[in-house]
Amino acid sequence: MRRILIAAIAAGALYQAGVASAGCMATVGLAPPPQGIAPGTTWSAEITVLQHGIQPLPNQKTAQPTLTIVNTETGAEQTFVARRTNDPEVYVANVVFPAAGSWRYEVFDDFTSDGSGPVPCAQTHTFSAVDVGGPAGGGSQTPPSSSEPAPTPAQPVPAASTDDGSFPVWPVVGALLAALAAIAASLLLVRRRRGHAEVAAH
Repeated sequence: MRRILIAAIAAGALYQAGVASAGCMATVGLAPPPQGIAPGTTWSAEITVLQHGIQPLPNQKTAQPTLTIVNTETGAEQTFVARRTNDPEVYVANVVFPAAGSWRYEVFDDFTSDGSGPVPCAQTHTFSAVDVGGPAGGGSQTPPSSSEPAPTPAQPVPAASTDDGSFPVWPVVGALLAALAAIAASLLLVRRRRGHAEVAAH
């Protein structure tokens, strides 16, 4: 019984060593999106996938890594499939953030087979959240508020008044003198006519 147990332990150790030597693990390198990226802007995410951090995946010609973005507030998510490039280690996913906010992202490496067939090596690699900025294309934004009142349209300025509040004495005096002169002239004219009439009667 003891010999069977020792043999089983040895076989398990050899199996683990074989898996480790085969490098059934992938590392993923990915630079964050540009700082201040706006929603609707395409982020060409270059994903470097290496078997055990050393060499391209055994299934690099058929692998399809994916990049998933997740909104940290709403939980909304979108997944983008990466395409192969001329570099067997690098894949590119064209990612578009649909809205502003805080977004985290993760990459599924698709390490699912090697030369011998399917292998259970695929993993999901998570990255820190990033802040996505304002409207796409740097569109117009609401100007900052101000505590100063808005300017009002120009109003016509009334003419300056020369009235000092005093009674207009001199115009009234002039009018009275003119009226008196007219009356005096009328009386003088009437007297002259009467004088002529009396002389004629004699």
